Parts: sequence; C-alpha cells; structure tokens
Amino acid sequence: MEPIIQIRDLRKFFGKKQALYGINLDIMPGQIIGYIGPNGAGKSTTVRILAGLDERFEGTVSIKGIDVKENPLAVKRIIGYIPELADLYDVLTPMEFLMLIGRLHDLEDQQIEERATRMLDFLGLKDQLHHRMDTFSKGMRQKVLLVSGLLHNPEIIFMDEPLSGLDANAVILVKEIILRLVEQGQNRNLLFAQHGYR
Repeated sequence: MEPIIQIRDLRKFFGKKQALYGINLDIMPGQIIGYIGPNGAGKSTTVRILAGLDERFEGTVSIKGIDVKENPLAVKRIIGYIPELADLYDVLTPMEFLMLIGRLHDLEDQQIEERATRMLDFLGLKDQLHHRMDTFSKGMRQKVLLVSGLLHNPEIIFMDEPLSGLDANAVILVKEIILRLVEQGQNRNLLFAQHGYR
C-alpha cells in the first residue's frame, strides 16, 4: 500500500529562524494522526504547508501523488482544512457562510443545506442557523469552522487545534464525528495538530 501523504526533508525558515528541521513522514490510507507538541513547535506551520497554504518551504510534500508546491489548488480540492482561528464573515449567518463554502466546492444548494443543517444540529447549533455570527462565542464559531471543513466530504482532513474553545460536551461530539468519518470511509485520513493531550 502506497502512502497517501509523503513528507520528505521538510524544512521551513522564517527569515533566519528555522521552524521545521527536516521532517520525514509517511501517512497510510485510513490513518488518524495526532501531531502533538508545545507552542512554537511548528505544528500549525506543517499543517498549513500540507493544506497548500504556504509554498515557501524546502523539501517535498505530496498528497495522493500531487506535489503540494507545484499544484496547491489540486490539493485543496481533495482536503478539508479546519484552522484554529479563521476570519468568518460575521455579518453572515452560519447557513449563508456554509452556502458560500459549499458553492466553492461545486455542491448543490439543497445538498449544502441538508449537510449543514444535519451537522450543525449534531453540534447543538440548529437554533442558530439563521443568526448573524457576530454575536457567536469562540466555541460556536469553531463549530461553524468545523462544519465548513467537512461540508464537501473531503478524502483527507487537516485540523489545527480543533478542540480549541469548545466545552467538554462539544469535545466529545467532535471526537465522535472524527470516529464516524473514519468508519464511513476506509481510506479517509485525518491529521490534527493539538497543543498537549485531551
């Protein structure tokens, strides 16, 4: 079986400061990988490179045989990326925001609405579907981000601190979602970066 993600001698510099020191990693289909370390260890940097969001690195990174540096757009089509913090369009409701995300992935409006409603209901946000997000707590916003990264049913999912800002019940629900996703697709991969253990 061939690795679905290959990292070879990955190095990253911010000016003269080196953040990544020659990472080598093979991830096989169906694996859940926890990328754990202290603040400043390079977890978010690695995830951003894998997600095709940073092309200024040394070494090679490929996802399903696609070179991330040469074709980041092709990589973005097959992955889901859930950052720790992201700018949401605060004037939009969760449904409006997810409709935008879904359309960017060429999903039909009915499919977007059904998936978004089902996932937000599972996460306890069904009553907030049509409320503007400028009043949302960090945890509520994180749930919307989670749904936005999973909406198009990606083959590979990258999560950066996915449990940040969530209460204990939401943490359990997110872990359940992760397990369900892996059960539903034998070859689905998930890599999450997390500060410490939970």
